[in-house]
Amino acid sequence: MRGVVVCTVLLGFLLTGCGADGTGRAAATRADVKTTQPGESAPGGAANIFNPYMHERLPNTRELSAEGAQMLKKLGGREQRIEGEAAFRKHWRQEIYPVVFGDPRAPHEILALLDFSAPQSEKVWQAVTQAAKSLSPRQCKIAVFANSKENYGTDLMGLAIWISYSRPGQAMPYLGYALSRWNAVKAEQKRAGGVKRFTNEYDATANASDFPIHYAYLSRLRPPVPAREELAVAKYCYNAGNVNLYQTVQICRYYGINRLPAVVVDGKPLGTVSAQSILNALK
Repeated sequence: MRGVVVCTVLLGFLLTGCGADGTGRAAATRADVKTTQPGESAPGGAANIFNPYMHERLPNTRELSAEGAQMLKKLGGREQRIEGEAAFRKHWRQEIYPVVFGDPRAPHEILALLDFSAPQSEKVWQAVTQAAKSLSPRQCKIAVFANSKENYGTDLMGLAIWISYSRPGQAMPYLGYALSRWNAVKAEQKRAGGVKRFTNEYDATANASDFPIHYAYLSRLRPPVPAREELAVAKYCYNAGNVNLYQTVQICRYYGINRLPAVVVDGKPLGTVSAQSILNALK
């Protein structure tokens, strides 16, 4: 069903930046990654640093040393940057900065950094969703990023990206469903005596008759995804999720975030995440 062919250049860039997790997919974290404390590498803690709708050049936490840059120039190469590597993709801006609420050019921003395999991601997302009820779409947007400690999270994040532009306004409830269903399936598997690592979509089912999480949601969208288009959407999700994964790693490095889920409000990581703490950080 998957049959996914990932662009060699882009995937090479992603794997070089994120490392391999032993399954061939990009890994979201590595033990040898040098991290910083929040704010150390974020000058001024300003919002929108990673926003491609407002900046042509985005932060690159893997910039070459002066010696490395000189060597690359002599070899006739150029520095790899996400703006250039992903620009061949039609929806590259949505993939590296998926806005699920508000105007992409709104002055304030909330970055929700999720890990589908972390049970607490569901509660963090609930807090973000609750805070959104008190926000003006013209003043603040919410962008979502996700890692892939369990590989199926890549596909689920990719579907959130696809929904963000194909079914505007429906990505937030989808993410709530996906995170909740992930935890529910894990709980059902545990009761049955065998929790699986969600490497592919069929690992994330409790019973043989269950539809995988993202396929189950395709019929809930308005309009629903026609059956003839489901495979194409599924293939897209994997690729888009990998592009987003790269930026998740970039953002975590930039803000010194070592564990997900996390929320960054106007360039400042929150120590405690709740709807009220998010709103307070926007004041």
